[in-house]
Amino acid sequence: MNIQKNKQIAIFGGAFDPPHLGHKFVADSLINSNIVDEVWFAPVFKHPWADRYDKRKLVDYDLRVEMLEAMIGEEADGGGSAKQKVAHFKDVSFTYDTLIYFQKKHPEYTFSWVMGSEYLGRFDDFLAGHPKLLDFHFYIYPRAGCDFDQNLLKENMTFLEDMEEIEVSSTEVKQRIKSGLSIESLVSEEVEEIIKENRLFVK
Repeated sequence: MNIQKNKQIAIFGGAFDPPHLGHKFVADSLINSNIVDEVWFAPVFKHPWADRYDKRKLVDYDLRVEMLEAMIGEEADGGGSAKQKVAHFKDVSFTYDTLIYFQKKHPEYTFSWVMGSEYLGRFDDFLAGHPKLLDFHFYIYPRAGCDFDQNLLKENMTFLEDMEEIEVSSTEVKQRIKSGLSIESLVSEEVEEIIKENRLFVK
């Protein structure tokens, strides 16, 4: 088996409740720009900040995984989808613990983390619990409506300033579903079908 040494893997952690086209755009951009070799989506199994960020009622883990796999499996040409996958860390989903888990499991690869710019203001809270987060690199993508403060960047961070701002959010998808509005432009056809089949987010 030919294993590529020093392959650069970006872990894209999140609730993905549901995964949307903004998530896919970020992963595609990182790969197509040769910033990383692969993007591994790591859906939250047990949210460490469930109460603080209103994440107490996530859709079942297996369904969120199913939606992610449907979204990244769209491309049949072996392009971006061949370099994206769902990776499982079935424990409390602290960023540092997740990164350490994959680094120990795959010591031949180098791991980094992907997160939206809305989390920059919270990063000191993350560091308070896990100072060694500074040992890993972070790629920060721009979120629409989130003012970017250069002073919040740490030495281990790269702000993806040339990337188009991500406007869609999982919250918006859920709100549109509850209001009976179309989500066609926000999620992939496969994800929309899973949502409809399982009557997700209607209440």
